[in-house]
Amino acid sequence: MKRRLTALLLAGLTAASLLAGCGGKPNGTEKGGSGNAGTAAGGAQKDTLTVAIIEDMMSMDPQETNRASNWAIQRQIYNHLVKENPDGTVEPELATEWEWEDDTTLRMKLRDDVYFHNGTQFTAKDVYFSIEKGLATSISASTFASFDIENSEIVNDFEIVLKFHQPYAPVFNTFASGRGSIVCKDYFDEVGAEVAAREPVGTGPYKMVRWDSGTQLVLEANEDYWDTANRAKTKNVILKVVTDASSRVIELETGTSDLVFEIATTDIDRVNSIEGAHADVSDSNRYMLVTFSMKDELLANKDLRYALSHAIDRQAIINMVYGGNAKMATGMYPHNVYAFHGFEDYIPYDVELAKEYLGKAGYPNGGLKMLFNVEDRTADRQVAEALQAMWKEIGVETEIIVATDSAYVGQGYSYQIGLRAGNANEPSNILIIYDSAFGQKIQPNDPHIDAELARCKTLLDNDERAQAYGELQEYLYDIRYTVPLLETPVVFGVSDKVEGFVSDPLQQINLNSIVVYE
Repeated sequence: MKRRLTALLLAGLTAASLLAGCGGKPNGTEKGGSGNAGTAAGGAQKDTLTVAIIEDMMSMDPQETNRASNWAIQRQIYNHLVKENPDGTVEPELATEWEWEDDTTLRMKLRDDVYFHNGTQFTAKDVYFSIEKGLATSISASTFASFDIENSEIVNDFEIVLKFHQPYAPVFNTFASGRGSIVCKDYFDEVGAEVAAREPVGTGPYKMVRWDSGTQLVLEANEDYWDTANRAKTKNVILKVVTDASSRVIELETGTSDLVFEIATTDIDRVNSIEGAHADVSDSNRYMLVTFSMKDELLANKDLRYALSHAIDRQAIINMVYGGNAKMATGMYPHNVYAFHGFEDYIPYDVELAKEYLGKAGYPNGGLKMLFNVEDRTADRQVAEALQAMWKEIGVETEIIVATDSAYVGQGYSYQIGLRAGNANEPSNILIIYDSAFGQKIQPNDPHIDAELARCKTLLDNDERAQAYGELQEYLYDIRYTVPLLETPVVFGVSDKVEGFVSDPLQQINLNSIVVYE
């Protein structure tokens, strides 16, 4: 069978974070395109598209990468077995068809007309190698843990039978993810992993011709791309590394870049005030939540967790940190992810109720002091400062400790309260923070959650899996180890001379569809 915060003045926030800018154009365009065909078509087509990206690459090896910003670049160079659409539907890409022979056996047939950039034909051994490499790589091993690669079989060049240790429902999401990019086995064998990670060879619509570390990457159209209908419409792409958000806006103001990744929500009006450019704003799968350590003696008190949660004015945070350009959370993960379960009157802001719970927890007069670990990102620091002010109102003092992620890891993830910013479109990937094997952020230790997370991944029936995830979300809402705060949009800055741009909830856009005019 084929299965396919009262407005509270927040201490510590700078005046700059309160200003949303100025401008007369509306806040962005509708998802699905830049909406500027008539404007752009007036000039000659350019042969180079210039894009400002937020950071340099970790690696061009997709299984050695754990950043969505990197995968957004790699997808121009590599292909996947399948494509997953924002609505969760799946389409063939390098695989043409598939069939579950039983709950742990998936037979896939592959395209026979696909070649890597070095001329090597794509075959089943590249699929096997890519999965095997993912299992052997610490960054990717957990993603591929359900694959039983040793008992999988290459039937012939264009057919493979994949075995799993147990039923694995998110398999197609894994295939379509950044880590699921297919690499060339022969090329890795020839040049070694270090060279292959620096000079990638894929089957995608663009080839990489140069990588100037910390500065730019240069891509060139793959004129022999197997998907003839989706060959690159612009010959060259320059990907400029511009780490500062304000500097990326300047790229649009000066016309230096045609397309800009990750416009800050507080810069949307500024971008819309630029003559000849606009902000493209659409729903994303990005979210932020407060995390409480499940192993901390104080936070083991559920009433304390409830007190802290009801003292949070989420709308004030959205207004003051995000310029009003974010959505209040209504559930345990983003509303547009599979099996989302929303809650009516979700964790209302109520200072008196918060104080009541604090009294039940044994602190009727407050007097608590706690540690609040935050990663070194502007939004995280500002949200933490807002929360610090809110919790102080009910008598809970917090000391904010800002540290890089590596320093956080080095001190053994020891903390009481934290923040997590996530970006994923699959429940098993979002909820992994509650798994005892994950070890970070909330110090998980709940056997019930562990068992349910494992069970949900084995449910191949969509209705049964959705019901199980719904029940798990109800449990998480009640137990309140975390407080999801908000969902942030994905915001691109786009020149009005660009056509064919289509946004994506995970920012995994296709540059090959874009045309840019003089």
